[in-house]
Amino acid sequence: MRLFDGRRRLFEPDSASHFLEKSFESSAAGAGRLVFISGGVGSGKTTLQSELLHNAAGAGALTLSATAAPDEQQINAAVLDQLLANSPLPIDIPDGPGTVPPDSGDENDWSAVPGYRQTDTRIPRRFCDALLGLARTRPLVIAIDDLHYADDLSLKLILQLQLRIRFTRIMVILSQPDWLPQTAHMRLSARFARQPHFHFVQLQPMSKRAVGSMLRESLNGAPGPDLPAQLHALGGGNPLLTTALVDDYLAGDRDGRPAVGPAYARAVHAFLDRPDIRLLETASAVAILGDYGGTEMVAKLTGIDPDAVSGMMDALDLAGLLVKGQVQHPSTRAAILGSLAPGARSALHSKAAELKYWNAATPNEVSSHLVAAGETPAAWAIPVLRHAAGQAMLSDDVQFATQCLELALTGSKDEDERRAIRQSLVHNTWRVNPSAVSAYGSSLREAAYAGTLDGPGCFALMRHALWHGDRQTFVRTQQVLSTLPTSADPQTEAELHLAYQWYFGPVTGTKEHADSGSHPGSALWDRTAAGLMQIWRGGGNETTDASAERILQNCRLSDTSLEALAMAITALARSGRSDRAERWCKRLIREADQRSAVTWQAMLEGLRASILLQRGEVAVAAERARACLDMLGEHNWGVSIAQPLTVLLLADIARGSYDDAAKVLRRPVPDAMLETVGGLTYLRACGHFYLATKRPLAAVSEFQKCQQLVRDWDATAASLVPWRSDLAEANLHLGNTAMARDLARQQLDLSAEKDPYGSGLALRVLAQASPPGERSALFARAAEFFQALGDQLELDRTVRMANKAPRNATAPRGGRPGDQRWPAERRGPGESR
Repeated sequence: MRLFDGRRRLFEPDSASHFLEKSFESSAAGAGRLVFISGGVGSGKTTLQSELLHNAAGAGALTLSATAAPDEQQINAAVLDQLLANSPLPIDIPDGPGTVPPDSGDENDWSAVPGYRQTDTRIPRRFCDALLGLARTRPLVIAIDDLHYADDLSLKLILQLQLRIRFTRIMVILSQPDWLPQTAHMRLSARFARQPHFHFVQLQPMSKRAVGSMLRESLNGAPGPDLPAQLHALGGGNPLLTTALVDDYLAGDRDGRPAVGPAYARAVHAFLDRPDIRLLETASAVAILGDYGGTEMVAKLTGIDPDAVSGMMDALDLAGLLVKGQVQHPSTRAAILGSLAPGARSALHSKAAELKYWNAATPNEVSSHLVAAGETPAAWAIPVLRHAAGQAMLSDDVQFATQCLELALTGSKDEDERRAIRQSLVHNTWRVNPSAVSAYGSSLREAAYAGTLDGPGCFALMRHALWHGDRQTFVRTQQVLSTLPTSADPQTEAELHLAYQWYFGPVTGTKEHADSGSHPGSALWDRTAAGLMQIWRGGGNETTDASAERILQNCRLSDTSLEALAMAITALARSGRSDRAERWCKRLIREADQRSAVTWQAMLEGLRASILLQRGEVAVAAERARACLDMLGEHNWGVSIAQPLTVLLLADIARGSYDDAAKVLRRPVPDAMLETVGGLTYLRACGHFYLATKRPLAAVSEFQKCQQLVRDWDATAASLVPWRSDLAEANLHLGNTAMARDLARQQLDLSAEKDPYGSGLALRVLAQASPPGERSALFARAAEFFQALGDQLELDRTVRMANKAPRNATAPRGGRPGDQRWPAERRGPGESR
């Protein structure tokens, strides 16, 4: 309710202060008056009273003040007692006889005052006489804050005083909120307006201009052009909140944008934390309910009477915390909810979830409250949480999906339902935190072996098994999947098969040219996958390039396609198209970042690091490899950690940073990693570290491990690692030149023209093992292969070896490989010659 609508004068706080000063000057001159101040919570009513009392006292006036309190409302003369107790001078209430004034209306009817006795009739007259006597010697200012809590007797005494102050030096200031519901007490306070010396001040919010003035004064200069309007919108022109926002801005960077910080949070808490009114509950309910925050829903959520809720929402609107009944700014919402104790906030979220559920809110809306509450959900909430998780994954919100599923798992009692939730968790969690999948993987594995796991569960388990190098679980789960009535689509089957090959290579007996099955598109996908898998046996060629492009253009980045895409990018890099391979890498990395898939992003960053290393950008490659290791955390990498570790190791070797390389070797790796293609390349890099540090026997051991692994998989897969060339180089270090030549020729025969990388390595070893007169031509042929591949790392190494090797007197230095003249060696910062 707004009081005295017909007689109110609207003021901003600064203007109201000026009006009060003028009113005091008039009363001090003998024109007594009563000023009634009304405004919303935090609008500055109390501050205005305090300022006037301070200034009046400085001008020689006697000031009396009181603040009515709800716990004293039933105590007769409680406010009067405060006025007398707060006086700087003793006020003597004479004991002489007094009489009740003649009955002139309700304001003189004392019989309605609870506990009033006939012997109290002397109090009003003696009180008035004492104050009137004081006013004859000096101006008198009486201020009562929160008048709506004044006891009835004190209120009627003030009414009696008002009848006698018109021609005195007395000023009375009363204040109360303007949003309270109509009550008998409010009607009584409205009687003050009947006297001609009554003035009503309605406080308005600060204008944008006033906020700008406050900023200019605080900054000692002009603020940014948009800042006053932004602070005004955020603080609603409420003096309490606006002052706090200015304080936060002054304590921050002062960059021309509002800074919502601790001062604002404290102001909101002070605003709402009132024992006499349930503002905090109301504001919190509105903040939590969001678009559902109408009066009826807030009343249901809080258990407060709807009329009272309506009044408090009006108060919050007036104060600027709400705009048309809604919390507008996220910072305001956070400050409101931050004022609640954690237990109360959790309970409110839980109740809001159920209330919204029965009012047909979306699963996402309901689940957000269930997750925020963090309590074990009721049975009705389990399907809601699962549905919300599915919707969240469609928009790549993995974190929220995981929170929903984990909460659903705590409330589910049905074992089939729990298994379905676990398989969803395995699928979702792997994308951001692969190590956490282990908590759910064992139960899925048991279900798969028991034959009770469905298709999606099988896919989730196979994905988990690949990442951790668990070949047995993958194969057994694949067998279970093949028995299910609903099989995977051709694309998914092809992606999974390529993923298996990415980790375990072309194992003899695996399906490489599958029949077309029942799906019309199976043959197309099978041929594409088979074409791509030729990189294990012949390096890159037109067939692998075409298959790689089809995979990259037709497979959307996903949990099942990640390795297929990585294999396609690797095929492009191996066929000398490293620029295109890197472009695809960067495009997919951006997509992974946008979709918050940290696992995807880290793996693709590792792949990009290997491409950069191949191009000879050693320092950048090492930096990328370290970054992707940190991005995911080593405990999350599974067997895929081989890739960034291999890049780091080879980069340190290339730069001659052998101490750093030794640290890489000391990092723990999963045992299963050494049974994968990535482990194979890691072992090879270890061997080259030992060669670089003059330990050829240790290098031979590593290269022989590579030899055994390749033979266990598929002896024809020459392109996996060129272990013959590596062993040949180690034998050279040991002085076994004949053995080195024999191994190098074997590698050259296997590679022929289908594997330029293997051919280049074999020719380089042959050059080292050949008489000086033959070396230049062999080095040149090796360099041509590396140059055609765009393998700057190996090209630079070949140039260095050629320049250091003994040669006949006619062999020229410098020039191009084609005419036995050498390209300039490219070295990055810190790289070893």
